[in-house]
Amino acid sequence: MQDKTQHLENSLSTETRIKLDLFSALGDAKRQLEIAQGQILQKDQEIKDLKQKIAEVMAVMPSITYSAATSPLSPVSPHYSSKFVETSPSGLEPNASVYQPLKK
Repeated sequence: MQDKTQHLENSLSTETRIKLDLFSALGDAKRQLEIAQGQILQKDQEIKDLKQKIAEVMAVMPSITYSAATSPLSPVSPHYSSKFVETSPSGLEPNASVYQPLKK
């Protein structure tokens, strides 16, 4: 009977240690996730700021054209794409904790 009791105590002790290790790993994973989400939000803000700066620069940038009388060159169009200045909001919720992939 004492052997069984000792075996149960050892098993419970081992199980408790494993559970503590798992909870510790879970806490570490949550902290890393929070840090990563903070970095993503920071990068999203940087992207938004850069898009705004690009839009401002493009708004004040003079159009470059050449007159046919003074130069044989044809009018030159700017070498940038307006697709980077998109200001429409995305369909993503910035405060969402988890996103599910789309099912196709």
